[in-house]
Amino acid sequence: MKSAYILLAGIALGLSACTNTVSNTALINSEATIPASFNFGKMGFKVITSSINKKKGTMSTLYGNELALKAAIAGTGTIAAGEVFALVTWKQQADDHWFGANIPGNLQSVEYVKTSDAGNNISYQRFEGKGLMLSTDTLQNRERTKYILDQKPSVMP
Repeated sequence: MKSAYILLAGIALGLSACTNTVSNTALINSEATIPASFNFGKMGFKVITSSINKKKGTMSTLYGNELALKAAIAGTGTIAAGEVFALVTWKQQADDHWFGANIPGNLQSVEYVKTSDAGNNISYQRFEGKGLMLSTDTLQNRERTKYILDQKPSVMP
C-alpha cells in the first residue's frame, strides 16, 4: 500500500512538471506590431533589405511591392510607375529569450515612397509613433525619399 502512494505521488509530480507555464501571448512582441487599422499586412510587401542604426538605437526594414522589389534587384536606378516602398523603423530592445540579441521594440515610424506617371511623380509620406499619425513636417522629404530609393537589396538565395 505504501508503494502505491509513492507511485501515485511520483506520477502526479511528473504530470505537474509537464505543464506549460509560459503563455504563447507572452512570446509575441506586441510593442513592435503595426496597428491592424493600418492594413500593412494586406499590401503584399516583400522584404528588400534591413538595417541597424547603432547611434540612434533603431532598426529598420525596407519593404516593397513586386515592382519595387524587381527594380531594387535590377539596380538600374530607373523608376517605374506603381512602385511602392515602405521603410518601417523600430527602437531596439534587448531580447529576453536570447542573451545579447536585440529585437524590434516600440514602433517609431513607417515611411512610404510611391511612384506614378512612369516614375516622374514620386510621393513621400511619413507616419510616426505607435498610432502612426501622419507627419506634417516636410523638411526632409527629399532626403528621405532619396535614402529609401538608394537602398541596395539584401542578397537572397
